[in-house]
Formats: sequence, C-alpha cells, structure tokens
Amino acid sequence: MDDEDRVKHYIELWKQTVAVQQHFNDIEWRIRQLALTALTFALGAAAVAARERTSLVIFGMNFQLSSTLLMFGLVLWGSFYFVDQVWYHRLLIGAVRHGEELERAIQRHIPEAGLTQAITKASPYQVRIGWGSRSYTRLIHSTIKLRMFYLIGAVTLALAAIALQISG
Repeated sequence: MDDEDRVKHYIELWKQTVAVQQHFNDIEWRIRQLALTALTFALGAAAVAARERTSLVIFGMNFQLSSTLLMFGLVLWGSFYFVDQVWYHRLLIGAVRHGEELERAIQRHIPEAGLTQAITKASPYQVRIGWGSRSYTRLIHSTIKLRMFYLIGAVTLALAAIALQISG
C-alpha cells in the first residue's frame, strides 16, 4: 500500500472514529436530559407531597413523603451518574484518544489535520477559586465537569430532602 492509499485509509478510519465520538457524546447528553427530567419530577412530586403534609411510618419511624420521594430521586440521580460517568463517558474518552492517534498518523502527510486534538485542547475550562493572593486557578476537564453536574443535582436533592424532613 503506497502513502496515498494509506492516508485515504486513515481518513476513513478517522471519519468512523468521529462518528463514534458523536454517538457517545449524543448518548451522554440524552442521559443528562433524562436525569434532569427525573430531578424535576422528584422535586415536583415532593412539592405536592409537602403541600399535603403527607407522612409515612417506616419501621416505626415517621418520614415525610416529600423527603422520601426526594431520597428516591437521589438514588435515581445516582444511577444516571453511574451510566453516564462509569459507562459511556469512558467509551467517549477512548474514542477521542483513538481519534487523536489517527490524527497524528494523518498529520505526517497532512499537517493541518487535527480536529479531535483541537477539541481536546479547547475543552478544559480554567476556573479561578478565591481572590487576591489567596486565589488559585485550576483547569477543569470533561470528567470534572460531568461530576460537578451530578454533584449539583445530588446536593439539591439531598438538601431539599433534609429541609422537608426537618420542617415536616
């Protein structure tokens, strides 16, 4: 196989790899959309239960239905996190790394190639924490962004559950 055929072969492999990256990215966003729908439903159902002041007795202990619904919502939220982070995000990262390898091979013949590498380079977000001489910056990559998304939802559900249980 001559160099021209090899480059064409690499480009076809790269196109398929980008399609796989898009597929996994799309799956992750769909998971997050469903997770937000579940979070919204849990908060709404808890609000209705809180308005009605419905309570449950479980193992001799009194629990607010609103708080219980939010705890079930938290478990469901955690399952979405598991599928997103532990399952599909790892596959997306693998597809991205493979795309970067293919681009390095293509760049030996076409130096301008490098979309996957450019996206990887542009993805991190620099966060400044604190102010003045006590501040520091940190680059936040996709995995940390994903964890922050789920952490915010989990904290919201947990705090609302605690507040409703205490106030009930």
